[in-house]
Amino acid sequence: MRLERIKDPGDWNRSLSELTKSLFFRSEWYEVFKTPWKKNLLLKLENCFLPLQLNLVTRTAFSGPWGSYGGPVGDFDLSEVIIKKAKRELLLSRIFIHSEKDLKLSSLNFFVEKNYSVIVNLDNLESIMKRLHENRRRNLKKALEGGFYFEVVRGEEGVKRYVKLLRRTLKERRSYKFHKISLFKKIAKLNEALFCFSGKEHDESGALILEISPDTIFYWHGVNSKEALNLHIGDFLHFSIIEYGLKRGFKFYNLGASPHEELLKYKLSWGGEGKIIYTYRV
Repeated sequence: MRLERIKDPGDWNRSLSELTKSLFFRSEWYEVFKTPWKKNLLLKLENCFLPLQLNLVTRTAFSGPWGSYGGPVGDFDLSEVIIKKAKRELLLSRIFIHSEKDLKLSSLNFFVEKNYSVIVNLDNLESIMKRLHENRRRNLKKALEGGFYFEVVRGEEGVKRYVKLLRRTLKERRSYKFHKISLFKKIAKLNEALFCFSGKEHDESGALILEISPDTIFYWHGVNSKEALNLHIGDFLHFSIIEYGLKRGFKFYNLGASPHEELLKYKLSWGGEGKIIYTYRV
């Protein structure tokens, strides 16, 4: 079996169009994270595909850049073979794969770490409210009485406002860390990217949401001004995003994974279910 390398973005997307509708597997998503020393490839082995971003300096590769999922798609039985061939033929020292699936590797030398992504079922508002944790319901009740706004802004206008909030938060909390500003600007060019804001006067919470598929919205990043945390504006923001998803016919709100127990508990308090995310180091 011969390993093919697909570089053209159009060919990349056409090859996967019948296998997955997720933004996280499309060439546009990998382009967001590209730098002069990184190269994007879609590998093909018969009817099995593996998207990769190669670091040409360290000879490492990622399937599923930061905050997203990747891994083999198509003929699942060829997963281990395509990974093995990719590492050998591309002369890689390591492949990191963030996968929603258990790849069931056996012959490869690998390490796997498990985290949980929290997914809220957007069935109807009444059912969602019933599933909320008691503390979340109590804080949300206070937030709904706060007279906060909710706004969704796309593109350049959205990223400018979001970056302004990021920089303000950094001044308030020096320990706060976030990605390079250039990354947010690249994501803002995606049609699927939404910048959501809630607040009142100078107190504001923001979130970068991705419409990753026809049925799922994904919480990719969030930020809160110092006072917004005390006023539960972040709770109001999440609730408003849930309402936004319901109105537009989305079925799931994916709050993403977290290695921190307290943050995971917070996400679960929205009545969602935990789904295992596998991080492989091969």
